[in-house]
Amino acid sequence: MTSSLGRLTLAGAVATLLAAVTLAPLLQGGGWFLAVFVVTAAVVGVGAAARQVVRWWPVVVGIQLVVMALVLTWLFARDAAMFGLLPGTDVVAEMRALVEAGLSVTRKEAPPVPAIRGVILVVCAGIGLVAVVVDMIAAGLRRPAVAGLPLLAVYCVPAAVLPGGLSWWYFVPAALGFLVLVGSDSGERIRGWGRVLGPAGKDRGDRALGGPLAGARRLAMGSVVLAAAAPLLVPGLGEQLLGNSGSGNGQGNGGSITVINPILNLRDRLNARSDTRVINYATDARTPEPLRIAADEVFDGKQWSPSTGKVPRDNKVQEGLSAPPGLTPAIPRQDVATTIKTFDLRETYLPTPYPAKKIDVQGPWLFDSRSLNVVGDGVNTQNLTYRVEHLAVQPTAEQLRTAPGAPIDLINTLTTLPATTPQVIRDTAQRVTAGADTPYDQAMRLQQWLRKDGGFVYSPTVDVPGQKEPSGSDAVAWFLQTKQGYCVQFASAMAVMARTLSIPSRVAVGFLVTNRLADGSYDISVKDAHAWPELYFGNIGWVRFEPTPSTRTGQAPTWAQPATPEAPAATATVTQSVAPSVAASAQPRRERPENAASDQQQPLLDRILAAIPWRWLAGALGLLLLGVVPLVVEVLVRRSRWRRAARGTPLARVEAAWDELRERLGDLGVSWAASWTPRALQLRLVSEHGLPGSAQAALGRLVADVEHVRYAPPDGDTGRDVAALRADVGLVVQAVSASTQITPAVRRRARWLPASGLRVLGGALRRVDVAADSAGRRVSELGADVRRRVGHH
Repeated sequence: MTSSLGRLTLAGAVATLLAAVTLAPLLQGGGWFLAVFVVTAAVVGVGAAARQVVRWWPVVVGIQLVVMALVLTWLFARDAAMFGLLPGTDVVAEMRALVEAGLSVTRKEAPPVPAIRGVILVVCAGIGLVAVVVDMIAAGLRRPAVAGLPLLAVYCVPAAVLPGGLSWWYFVPAALGFLVLVGSDSGERIRGWGRVLGPAGKDRGDRALGGPLAGARRLAMGSVVLAAAAPLLVPGLGEQLLGNSGSGNGQGNGGSITVINPILNLRDRLNARSDTRVINYATDARTPEPLRIAADEVFDGKQWSPSTGKVPRDNKVQEGLSAPPGLTPAIPRQDVATTIKTFDLRETYLPTPYPAKKIDVQGPWLFDSRSLNVVGDGVNTQNLTYRVEHLAVQPTAEQLRTAPGAPIDLINTLTTLPATTPQVIRDTAQRVTAGADTPYDQAMRLQQWLRKDGGFVYSPTVDVPGQKEPSGSDAVAWFLQTKQGYCVQFASAMAVMARTLSIPSRVAVGFLVTNRLADGSYDISVKDAHAWPELYFGNIGWVRFEPTPSTRTGQAPTWAQPATPEAPAATATVTQSVAPSVAASAQPRRERPENAASDQQQPLLDRILAAIPWRWLAGALGLLLLGVVPLVVEVLVRRSRWRRAARGTPLARVEAAWDELRERLGDLGVSWAASWTPRALQLRLVSEHGLPGSAQAALGRLVADVEHVRYAPPDGDTGRDVAALRADVGLVVQAVSASTQITPAVRRRARWLPASGLRVLGGALRRVDVAADSAGRRVSELGADVRRRVGHH
């Protein structure tokens, strides 16, 4: 039984790494997997070496844990370690700080989280422990099926954390790893009873076991059947067994709540013209910021909605919100506080100025670290009083103009548009922004065109005689044609056109703040509901623009005002209102180089590459390669056979032709019993497939050649050459394939997925498995010999 330890050890390592692949949706980038591979390889390799000397599994596990600690020290804290490897008190302190930083990111950030060193350390330590447990159970205790439990635990982490559950294709590598682990031991258990013998006592090796993964195949088929039948047989069991997060209602006892999307349809006017007061707003900011209910990042062509996800219950607004995405210290800002009272307003999202830092509010209100949307855990906004500490961010036009490009993940996700987006939107955006060098200049062109220069009119009710307002992306195109609409259409038009220019954009929904009372506070009514676009700029983050005409919104934000003689005065006023230390940090205006535009926007090739669905293309290419493998194997085997025959004896040439005929007819589904003589086969083929005269003659020559080399005494005849034999084989196969007994589907399968190629692959796998088994035996015998010699000495 010891000969399979090497195989079980390797299978356990492969299964652990395949299970670790399921963590990919939780982490940004792919560099973390290299660290996981190093830790897993070290742990498993040391375990395999230790078992050659000592068999008591607690000792092996102890050695593996020590080695894992050394490897983690070398990877993450080598500067604090003795000789870069041996841990001490400084290493413990640094490791503790890294783990705390990693856990803090996982608590406050929505997946995929940044793969900082602390996060990678947590992942490596977790997968390393799983590798130790899998190796102990599979190779140490010889219970590979039970080793599936820690592998299942790894899969359950992303399945439970991700908002929509884990996609089904991530289950495939995890399940494949488990099947490899189980299958690697099934044959060895049969071999433990002794050699598998065939007729006349011949050792049949693994052929009697049905291949190296026969047990795994049976387990896989049984699992598929059970998964298909269980929902039908078990009352109340849903159909979606994988990748389903459930709907949820925010009332459960789990670690997160399900966010209900507030939907902003392109035909929604937000124009309930009621004067009913819903909010009172008091702030110490000189200019009150709009109250944002939610930022909608997902555009499906019909509506805008927030990113669907789950918000961790640790993200309590009372303990402070995450830093605003993308905002750096170089951007002027001021700490301000705002007190908000809500009345008859029932929302699951909490209206706040953006960006909020901390909110003193009663009840379980949580924040989404990506958008800073604030959502209630089973509570709503009716009759609340709360205080918001937030930032008044005031970037300058020059800082926006010279801002670096957005991160690639935002470009990939927040510049996407449906394939049905009308071309007129893209053409209009290109025409309006022609000559603009930077994303900021492009944004200003779009805003100015919608707000003033394009002849658009704000109208809460749109009525074009003889035309019905469309929905979806067509509503934006219709709006660009009719040039009249409401804030939702102005905001959507600018956000969609910005995306066509590769500028990440979203639409925010909230309230304007305009009605100032005698006591300095502001009243907000239902008619103040508003929507505006937000665009992303590097080092600054999300920036509000205002394309809706001033008749509805008043002045645009200072950074979004066009360069006019009045603009410098307004900018100066704003700068004076900012804290002196922050205002002093504003960068002076400088001349931009001629090629600065290329630094601000992704090159066209990069944008094209980012828009290509690489995952789907890779999957399709993988399937295509798998599909052509049998064909390639068949071609290579035939070429090799004929090359050997050309250099061999007449017997070798004829037998090669006969083998070729048998394989190619087998691909066409023609039965060929080993007990049939060549003449019996000839009669069956002629009678059953109606071979024409040329094919009958070719088959007759092949049969005569076989009978001559097998049964006639040697006469010095060198026989026919390879070219003549191949030609006769081709004539017979072509005639059989063209007969009415062979269906078109069988012909296609024989052409593109030949069974002979599959048989060759199966034989190769069996040979590899037997070789691995033989190598394992030799390694085990060598280890036993070493132990004996050590014992003698």
